[in-house]
Amino acid sequence: MRNLFLFFRKHYFIFLFLALEMISLVLFFRFNKYQNAVMFKWTSGISGGIHSVYRDISEYFSLKEANFILGEENAALHARMPEAIYLSDTAMFSRNDTLFQSEYRFINARVISNTTNQRNNFLMISKGRLQGVEPHMGVITGNKIVGQVVNVSSHFSWVLSMLHSESKISARFMKNNQMISVEWPGGDYKKGVVREIPKHLQVIPGDTVVTSGNSEVFPNGILIGIIDNLTIRDNENFNTATLTFLTDFNSLGYVEVVVDMFRSEKEQLKASFRE
Repeated sequence: MRNLFLFFRKHYFIFLFLALEMISLVLFFRFNKYQNAVMFKWTSGISGGIHSVYRDISEYFSLKEANFILGEENAALHARMPEAIYLSDTAMFSRNDTLFQSEYRFINARVISNTTNQRNNFLMISKGRLQGVEPHMGVITGNKIVGQVVNVSSHFSWVLSMLHSESKISARFMKNNQMISVEWPGGDYKKGVVREIPKHLQVIPGDTVVTSGNSEVFPNGILIGIIDNLTIRDNENFNTATLTFLTDFNSLGYVEVVVDMFRSEKEQLKASFRE
C-alpha cells in the first residue's frame, strides 16, 4: 500500500495531466456541435461492432438448441404429409367422422457418431427403446434417406447407414413410378448405384429417385438421389445407372426415426400367410 502511495506521489503530475486532458476533451466535444456529431458517429460504430460480435457469438452457441427445435418441427410436419396418412375406403379406421389416420409418426434424434469412410458405415443416435425406437425402423433427415435401425438400447440406437455393403433400398423413378433398387458400391459417399432398370425405360441425367414404399422400412416418396448417367448392359436383362445422393451423409446433425403405426398388423398378416 505504501509503495502504491509513493508511486502516485512520484507521478501525480502525469495523472493530473491526464485528468485535465480528459475534462478538456469532454468539454470540447460537448459544446461543439460538429465535433460532438463526429464523436457520436465514431462511438456508435464501435458500439455497433461490439454488439454485432456479441450477437454472432450468442447465435453460434444457440445453434444446438435451434437445430433440435427445427428437427422436432420437421418430425411434426412429416407426420402431416400425405405419404404419412392412411386412407381407408371403409368406416373401420374412421375417427371423428374422418377417413384419414396417421400411418407414420416420426421421432427426432441427435446424431452422436457417424462414419462415411468405411465400407460398412453406421450411426449412433440419441433415442432408444424408451422413446419408442425399434430395430428395422427407417431413419431419414428432412425428406431424404439415411438408413435403418439395426439395434437399440434404452436410450440409444445403432443405425445401418445407406453407406453400407448390405444396404439395398427398394426405389422407383419419380417421373414414371418404375421400380428399381439402389445400393452403395463403396468409395465416394456421395455416389450410389441404381440397379434393375428395365431395358425399355428411358433414363436421363437429372431424373429423381425416391423410395417405393414397398418395404416396411421407409414410406413412399422419400428422396434418395439424382441420376448422373445410364450404363447400357447389352448382355444382361437390366441396365444400371449412377446417382448422386441427395443426403449429405458427412454432415448429419439431426435425423428422424420413421415409426410405422401399422407395422404389427402387417407382420401378423405375413406370419399367418406363412403358417
